[in-house]
This record gives sequence, structure tokens and C-alpha cells, in this order.
Amino acid sequence: MDAFVILFLVIVIICWSCYRRRLEKAAYGIAALDLGLRLFAFISTHIGKNEVATFLGRFPDSLLWVADKYMDGILYTLVAWMFVILMIYFLFLIIRVFFKK
Repeated sequence: MDAFVILFLVIVIICWSCYRRRLEKAAYGIAALDLGLRLFAFISTHIGKNEVATFLGRFPDSLLWVADKYMDGILYTLVAWMFVILMIYFLFLIIRVFFKK
């Protein structure tokens, strides 16, 4: 069930960025969501067995994990490469901001 919430959030981020006509906003939103999921996965595996680890363990490990779970074949390959291209663009944005200051 939590994977559907994550997919819904990705769709909302993409629609919102299309409405604003800014690809940067989509890159920042999707990267922040993926980093948050990865942080939850790290904390849940390294904190031990308690209520917090159980709560955080319900969330998927990353956005690619969600895509892998619900897609296969050529569709998953396309989504994975689009995700990689979006993360490269996000890295470019971060580096550009870093050197601008």
C-alpha cells in the first residue's frame, strides 16, 4: 500500500512541475523523494528492532525498487533509464548551484 502512495507522490510531483513548466522542480522533487526513501531504508535496517524500525521498514527502499516491483521488461528498462537521466540532471543542477556561490 505504501508503494502506491509513493507512486502517487511521483505523479503529483511530475504534474506539478509540468504545470509550472520547470524541469528543475521535477528533478528536485523526485530526487528528494528518492533520497528520503533511501534514508528511511538505511535507518530501518541499522536502528534495530523497535517501533521506529518497524514503521520505517514499511516504506519501499527507493523509487527504482517501486518501479521494479510493479513493472518488468522494456517498460522497467525505460523507466530506469529515465530515472538515471533525471538523476544526472539533478547532479548537474547541484554542481551548478555549488559553483555559482
